[in-house]
Amino acid sequence: MKHIALIVRGMVFWLALLPFGQALAEISITLNNSFIEKYKNRATIDAKFIVDHSKGKPNPASKDGDMHVAGRDAKNIGMAAVAEIMNAKNHPDAVEAANNAAGTNSPISISGAWRIWNEHGGDNVFVQGKPIAAAQSSNPDHVFEIHPVTEIGGIDIRASFQPIPGYDAKKPEDAFPRYENVRSKIIPKSGKVTIVSNGIGYNYVNFQMVLNEKPFKISDGAVAKARIQDQEGHLLLRNKRMVFVKDTPPEVAVRDGKGGDCLRVLGIPRLDLALVAWRVKNRGDEREPLNWNLPYEIIVVGVYPEPCEED
Repeated sequence: MKHIALIVRGMVFWLALLPFGQALAEISITLNNSFIEKYKNRATIDAKFIVDHSKGKPNPASKDGDMHVAGRDAKNIGMAAVAEIMNAKNHPDAVEAANNAAGTNSPISISGAWRIWNEHGGDNVFVQGKPIAAAQSSNPDHVFEIHPVTEIGGIDIRASFQPIPGYDAKKPEDAFPRYENVRSKIIPKSGKVTIVSNGIGYNYVNFQMVLNEKPFKISDGAVAKARIQDQEGHLLLRNKRMVFVKDTPPEVAVRDGKGGDCLRVLGIPRLDLALVAWRVKNRGDEREPLNWNLPYEIIVVGVYPEPCEED
């Protein structure tokens, strides 16, 4: 029976690589080189955020429990953006701060994990630094998020980096093949880089993470390469970069970690700017790294209490 289960799992993995996994529209994102260099090895971003729209209340747990806040920060972000408060029902003071700021045209300080991902891009071209129109809803077309938020209006909500009770996260054997198979093209320009790829959803994913190394400290957290396993301990990927936001429960959990440590975690994907920069630097390589699949990494946003399963 175990042999049959492995065959079925393999079929699911490879079926996920077929084109239907990339059905969302093609999206073009142009970023300034200065932004890439500043944030390629940072976990978070600080913004003075003009809140155009707030969702007003958290999503139900079945729809992820987040609350969306759409707005603008021309200086640090430079494109349409949405901030998302994770496990928002547990942080009514943060929800109130976001709601009070909505529509005032006065910026509020928001910090959190920067996230660039082609999930809600529609069929658009996003260019950093162009004039930004006010959002007409709490979830406009966008590729830039502050997600999860760590602080809003001086209110610290790092404790929100937890598994989401009542939410069924994506299975790793479904999500990671889709992430891995997103085709992309990186186009260097004068002072800018354009990344063109198909859109993809699959937001939160629940998986086993086995550290390949001791986490490396960065200014606002830590990063580490890790193996990705499904929930039964079967290997899916051998080496993927994990990002941990400073003083959140996931970062505390790996602060004294070492290679071989295993945790069951909740994560969300984002563009890996360090890999974007490397590919641009090595664009003359005969392997044509500018045409490789989309470079991404995982923000670890929660740690489950259950121990890892072994294959």
